[in-house]
Amino acid sequence: MELNQTTLRGILAGILSVDPKYVVPKQGTWWNPQDKHANIANWCAYQIRRNRPRTVPFYNEGSDNNTAVNGAAVLKIAEIDLQFVGPQSEELANNVALWPLRADVQEQFRAVHGAIMNDEYDAVSAPFYQNGNNNVLSWNTTIRVLWYSILDTDQGRMPGLSFDGDIKKQL
Repeated sequence: MELNQTTLRGILAGILSVDPKYVVPKQGTWWNPQDKHANIANWCAYQIRRNRPRTVPFYNEGSDNNTAVNGAAVLKIAEIDLQFVGPQSEELANNVALWPLRADVQEQFRAVHGAIMNDEYDAVSAPFYQNGNNNVLSWNTTIRVLWYSILDTDQGRMPGLSFDGDIKKQL
């Protein structure tokens, strides 16, 4: 499984122990959980800002959940922005610094062949506005996740070439 906007939503919902509908992509056109009919106090917005390849692609031969996976792999570092909105947003943003110690966080990122990296985990406050409404304070932080992107090519390794024979040149 790849680390992308869709899979990250489920991972964050698992870490925060909330319904995935309260973990939303960080974009203005998405449903705002702070809407007066939502009945939720705190929620999280997220955005994968960057996925940086850290290795050249390499061949992977092995198994994943007892299923052979032959293909190309690239080690990547994802930079993910998190925005917490609500009365407990400061506490939630500050607690992200403890995520590398939590086994449940490591388990969630294992689904994408990844692990949260140790980082600075600065918690930064900012006013939150959406469509001119909801003038509240939000708390933002950034995490980095090291993960493997694996492309299943369903092919075996290319056989080696033998150069121990005679090569006859034809004229």
